[in-house]
Amino acid sequence: MIDALIRLPKTVLIAGAAFLVTVAALFRFYVYPHTLVLPLEQTRVYRMASPSATYLDSATFQLRTGVPVENTVSLYGDPSAGDDRTAVWVEFSSLETGDGQRLDYHERRTAFDRRTGEAVNCCGEYVDDDTGVSQTGLAFRLPFHAEPRTYEMFDPVLKRQAPLRFERAETVEGVPVYRYTYSAGPVKVEDLPDQVPGASVGLPSWRRISVSRYTEITRTLWVEPESGLTVKAEERRRDTLRTPDQVERQTSFQADLVMNEGDVQARAAEAARFRQWIVLVRDVVPVGFLVLGGVLLAMYAWQRAARLARRLSAPQDEQQVPGHDLANAG
Repeated sequence: MIDALIRLPKTVLIAGAAFLVTVAALFRFYVYPHTLVLPLEQTRVYRMASPSATYLDSATFQLRTGVPVENTVSLYGDPSAGDDRTAVWVEFSSLETGDGQRLDYHERRTAFDRRTGEAVNCCGEYVDDDTGVSQTGLAFRLPFHAEPRTYEMFDPVLKRQAPLRFERAETVEGVPVYRYTYSAGPVKVEDLPDQVPGASVGLPSWRRISVSRYTEITRTLWVEPESGLTVKAEERRRDTLRTPDQVERQTSFQADLVMNEGDVQARAAEAARFRQWIVLVRDVVPVGFLVLGGVLLAMYAWQRAARLARRLSAPQDEQQVPGHDLANAG
């Protein structure tokens, strides 16, 4: 097999080497970059829970403590609204107690650049019932090949962007990740539509008073950098009620929410598969083709050297003809 390869015509060796080098370049500079595009289709559901939350019961205005809560986040793509550059996803987030009482709900429609993940202004975006919210920064996740630096990320509860700061490298479920965190607030998120009893906010019971809800959030994300996928998430949230004099009167919600363990494992497995695919397309396959191309070039060089050696040795053989052979020739 090796002898047959060595005896290949030089044009075949040169053409084969050129072909392999070209394929290596295509994988590295065409296939790999075109893999790094966020999809138009999307169907993803994950849950974040706290075993012991505090909230103000809106029916009785009593403060409940030690209550299990779960926030279910559902994310769906709208392929018909996107194109080669832009994708549109819709997110639903429902925070409920263990017995099904809804404490909070958010919905948003966001368009974003499929390569950078940055929100763009198009395609009927909204947050809750507000179409005037300017969604800026990263829409849902970090970009492919995430870097250990600060990114601006949009928070749908606070309806504004916040600096997502890199903290350190860690490992989650055996997958190398970057840990990022942002803290924002307190920010006014709504004026309650009805006045509340004064006693619920530490004022005389005979009074009813208008209040506004303020929210502060600290969110931590563990991101696999090659894929940009969030493998794990935690959120510390605190909502308070303030009276018109801007005095904080009562906690209306407080919890430390952690992503469900099963969701973490599933996301880690997905990120690991993507990482393996990227390493294969970007590194292994191009290097393999380059090595094969180098082997063909080495064979061509060996052939040239062998032919040159034969040409150089031919005149020497003629000069070394024995004397008696010359006499016989005469």
